[in-house]
Amino acid sequence: MINLLPEPKRLIEQQGLTKPFTKICLNSEEKNLDLNELLEITELRLWNYKEIKTAVGEGGNDGEMPVHIILSLDGLDAENPELLAAQGYDLNIREDGIVIKYENRAGFINAVTSLKMLFQESGGAYRLPLCQITDYPSLPVRAIAQTFSWYAGYGRFGFDSQLWGYEDWVQYLNICLDNKINQFNLVMYGYWPFDMPDHPETVFRDVPIKIWNAENRRWLTVRYTHPNLEEPYMDKFIRLAHKLEVKIFAYVGLNSYNGAFSIKHPEARMKAPKSSGFLNDFDSLCLSYPGTVDYIIESMRQIARLGFDGYTLEESEEGFWYCECDECKKRWHAISSSPGEAKHKANMWLLQKIYDAVREINPQAVIGIRAFRQPPLEKDPSFLKECVDSMPKDIMLFWAPGLYVPETEFPKWCEAFGRDRIWARDTESNSITSTMGRLYRTFQSNMIRYEDETNEQVIETDIRQHKGSVKMGVHGINGFMFEWYGLFMHLFAHGNYGWGSMMEEEEFYQRACELNFGALGETILYVMKNIITIHESQIPLYTTAFPFQKNKMTQEDIPAILAAKANHENLMAKIHMLQQEAGRNEKLYPWLTHFDRWENAQRRNAVIYDMVLAALAYEKEQDPEKKEQLLDEILYLNEKDFDIVKEMFFDINPVNETGVNSCMFPYHELKRLIYNIRHPEAPDDAIICSGVEALGWLWL
Repeated sequence: MINLLPEPKRLIEQQGLTKPFTKICLNSEEKNLDLNELLEITELRLWNYKEIKTAVGEGGNDGEMPVHIILSLDGLDAENPELLAAQGYDLNIREDGIVIKYENRAGFINAVTSLKMLFQESGGAYRLPLCQITDYPSLPVRAIAQTFSWYAGYGRFGFDSQLWGYEDWVQYLNICLDNKINQFNLVMYGYWPFDMPDHPETVFRDVPIKIWNAENRRWLTVRYTHPNLEEPYMDKFIRLAHKLEVKIFAYVGLNSYNGAFSIKHPEARMKAPKSSGFLNDFDSLCLSYPGTVDYIIESMRQIARLGFDGYTLEESEEGFWYCECDECKKRWHAISSSPGEAKHKANMWLLQKIYDAVREINPQAVIGIRAFRQPPLEKDPSFLKECVDSMPKDIMLFWAPGLYVPETEFPKWCEAFGRDRIWARDTESNSITSTMGRLYRTFQSNMIRYEDETNEQVIETDIRQHKGSVKMGVHGINGFMFEWYGLFMHLFAHGNYGWGSMMEEEEFYQRACELNFGALGETILYVMKNIITIHESQIPLYTTAFPFQKNKMTQEDIPAILAAKANHENLMAKIHMLQQEAGRNEKLYPWLTHFDRWENAQRRNAVIYDMVLAALAYEKEQDPEKKEQLLDEILYLNEKDFDIVKEMFFDINPVNETGVNSCMFPYHELKRLIYNIRHPEAPDDAIICSGVEALGWLWL
């Protein structure tokens, strides 16, 4: 069976393979076709097949595969002729030649991508299976939201894709194109990863951070600058993306985490209610404070100047309070029935100002919003109508419900906003993984008692939502990819199901692994599905609020924990084999860092299993001396867990520039909690939140 993902609309298999080739030759009878441009695109798409040569010509010699190009799709039937014309293609692979038909450049790119994904190595040359493929997407936009500077300065400084330089982004762009992704929503929360001439204090440059110096086991203070500021590449990257028909959007806060302005100018923050107890009172600016609106607008103008194609503006979801300063009370509270309504009216006023300012610079910029998420989660249609009426008709919706609510909620939003305005749903299983302290989590099977988890953000839920988007015929999907290394199945799913596939999930997982990893695919899928992750916050004595993985481990979970311990060496042996294979195989080498990440996470898992068992024993133990010994054991294992973290990651310490301590690893908070158990007479009340991203979710 021919294995091609994303799943094509029509694939007719024929028997046999093409003749072997080492060179592809493009030719056409079209007079107004620039074959040299298509040659450049072909070379770019063969990013991981540099050994295959390309040329313009008839290609009649041995080892040459002629590719004849026709600039027409006339006579081909499609359920969606517009998408066939815009992004579709027809690919006819014969024994001695290939015919590609298309009408727009995106169609040619998709055709060459499919061609490449079908290559079969054969004695130093390549062959292709004989077939005919007519294909096009079900939705115009298949986007991923990748972090570029996520919560930078507010709770993190740099991790995963935020540490990439130009070559890393190009490789990732190519892998996304292999999955026919055609939009990046680059997430920029916190210090700006680009210059702001009038506000240099808000730029991600020379920020102090403590990193672990393994050479003499001590912390070392360095100053870190975002790679795009160290060696600017954004302009070059956007040009390359556009050449390959990929749009680049800025995913930024509407009035939250805009640069580091609220860090550097705390007097400009929204004023929280007195004695409110809100921890996340540091991210948004008071719209009545002099200069704050001008700063936000100038930030959005600068993004437009940088060449971004559009915006995803996120309205902070905390709807329980709004700025309590006297001026905001007069402007917004006085005309609203609740703090949430006041916040929304102020934000819609700000949205209109951003809209006008951006359109002055780039009239074609797409402006979208992620909003209206405050409780109740199941909305009244009249509320949705008010939301629609509150903003310009050409502002798109980059969030529609899919979590915590029945699927019947989604059609209500489609009806209210219009299907063409819906560009995304809350497919956030990968983004939740990025709150888990660099541990692995993709499938339901990666968790103990998943059915008791209040947060159902797993890949199975993302796939369900993508299928729902296709069935409703909305404009696009967005797949969150807040972390990349070790979590590639999320990207494969966003590509396949965003394209329109209704494939059964287990078949998809198997085919995705086979397509991308060949003979190693079965082992890779086994490892991914059998890693059992327990987050440190699930340890019973971890009492600090954390909105994800709320199901604490209990005595009844001990058999499952022991089973995970028993499978640890088996998993490690498989991971080590994958590391070795990727290290010696050029085609697999881009995946080596993913397997390194698994190795680090699984070693930590083994330590955390023992930590949980010790904590459960502590709960059960009555003897005070033995309880103290168990606390010592938990602290020892906590250090051991963190030592493994320090081997791979550098952004691992609490960040408190906002005045609220936050850290992506629970290590420091666990030490505080055990200290307080031992010293109730002098408790340490300085909570270290497990990731600033968790603060906005505590209302769930």
